[in-house]
Amino acid sequence: MVRRIAICLWLTASSTAGHAQQFVPPEYVTFAGKTYQLAYKNALPDGKAIFEYTSNNEPVENWSSLVTINYSKSFVISPTKWGEAMKASLDRRKPKPHYSLYTKENNSYARIIFEPDAKDPTYESNIQKSFHIEACGGLIVYQFAQKYPPGSDQSAEGRLSTLKTIVGANTLATELIEKSDWFPACN
Repeated sequence: MVRRIAICLWLTASSTAGHAQQFVPPEYVTFAGKTYQLAYKNALPDGKAIFEYTSNNEPVENWSSLVTINYSKSFVISPTKWGEAMKASLDRRKPKPHYSLYTKENNSYARIIFEPDAKDPTYESNIQKSFHIEACGGLIVYQFAQKYPPGSDQSAEGRLSTLKTIVGANTLATELIEKSDWFPACN
């Protein structure tokens, strides 16, 4: 699910070329007191790359929490345009997730909650922070995702209770990503 969002945004971003430096992904990222190690990377010839980090030696195919960094070299887009592209991407999804988008200073943020469906039986909380740094020559999106199993009570009230719990965790993760000292390194 995390990869699908990144791909949609790559396709909707406007492209311009520059003489910027290359983004250098870290081997480790610390978020919410946990250390995440680079577990997956994929770089395409057009300058798009994805870097996924897991903790506790979790395989990237079966993670419980995940830090992802998406890089789109030469895709220069303003925080506002990123938010508009993200909204369009999320609005096209079926089923449509719960989300909130906003811009603060030079970054845009996405708070997303995906409910379980036939393809994925878990809830997913996803927080994203976009970086629009000229020196990096493109768009960098830093995100944190957490999976949650469905509650034992699958009534409407039970699902609402589960969603409220996830919204609380999503809010806390949003505060952490806003205050995070992680910043893209480019050289």
